[in-house]
Amino acid sequence: MKKLLAIAILLAGLVSCSDDDNKEDINFDNLQKRWYYVSSIVGGRTTPYVGNETCGKDYLEFQAAGVLRFVDVYDCQADPRVTLGTYTTVDKNITTILNGVTMTYTVIKLNNKDMRIDAVANGTKITYVYTTAP
Repeated sequence: MKKLLAIAILLAGLVSCSDDDNKEDINFDNLQKRWYYVSSIVGGRTTPYVGNETCGKDYLEFQAAGVLRFVDVYDCQADPRVTLGTYTTVDKNITTILNGVTMTYTVIKLNNKDMRIDAVANGTKITYVYTTAP
């Protein structure tokens, strides 16, 4: 009887430790906000984003109705450069169109403060890391 009880406890433990516990959280309800570029990862090497000015940070802003804004703070004495585009989401993918260039990203993580998306450029996988904190 003790063996059966031990096996039942072991099986219950295995069932509760499913793969879902290890998956990154992806919630597209969190997409519509400003996302500040933190870094990119290529081949396991992280490169911090250095394109920000002291007076402000560049960001992507996903808005309602599929509107995408890329805001580039390039000079502290001038208004930021704003590029308008569009986006769509299907399954775990975000497809953007900015300046006539279409890119599809696979969402790895998307919660209320962090976003990680993968893209392939010239055969190389690139992970882009964003945060909602400026």
